[in-house]
Amino acid sequence: MPEGDSLRRAAAAMAPVLEGRVVTGLWFRKLRGHRPRVGDTVHSVEAVGKYLLIRFDRDLVLHTHLGMSGSWRTAPPEAPVPNTPKLRVVIATAAGQAWCFAAPTVETHVLGARDAPTDRLGPDLSDDDVDLQQIVGRSRAGRTASATLAELLLDQQVAAGVGNVFKSEALFVARLHPFTPVGDVDDATLAGLWGIAHEMLVTNRDRPFRKTTGAMSPDRTFVYDRFRKPCRRCSDSILFSPAGERTSRSTYWCPRCQPVLGRP
Repeated sequence: MPEGDSLRRAAAAMAPVLEGRVVTGLWFRKLRGHRPRVGDTVHSVEAVGKYLLIRFDRDLVLHTHLGMSGSWRTAPPEAPVPNTPKLRVVIATAAGQAWCFAAPTVETHVLGARDAPTDRLGPDLSDDDVDLQQIVGRSRAGRTASATLAELLLDQQVAAGVGNVFKSEALFVARLHPFTPVGDVDDATLAGLWGIAHEMLVTNRDRPFRKTTGAMSPDRTFVYDRFRKPCRRCSDSILFSPAGERTSRSTYWCPRCQPVLGRP
């Protein structure tokens, strides 16, 4: 499931293949917007939140959002292009190829035209330096008392990069019930929660696989995808709320370690 850390790893892998290189081959499926050209130079490959941005000549930017199952991969110049309906983009240079699979969003925009989806994003939690107080302020602006912490963490206009895995994991580490209304917690608690999410994203940028439990633990997650399994802290059974039941995305939590606010 791609989140901010996954996009950072993808950008790092693609940069040597694309950045500063002349495009020798291009193919798109269902591209929306102006089309880059063979002969263009790729000026940058950048991850912003859960978007991957590739800038070509004329300040034309290809932006892809990978949704639940999309991915970017690199391959040698001579590698045969996969014959699959999931393929969305092929970009070839003398240094190799970049392939995009199953991305629901494949669009272009002109840099600075103010119509890019990234213009609406909050600060990127995958960056080294993040102003947590600014994010706390954004958490309060326009939020209603009924919005939950689980919904807040996924709101990319507040802060970008957190997906479903880090949402459940950060709430567990912070010992916060996922369906606590935002208005029921103070600014210090919100800053602590966002700080945990920020640390998780930064720590996972350079890992080959996602892990939230710390360097010394053999386990990868605390609660995510562990419904009915014992909590790693207290051994109580992990609970699960499916997508659409209480929020738009599924959520995992421990009822003992993350009690409802005001209850023991």
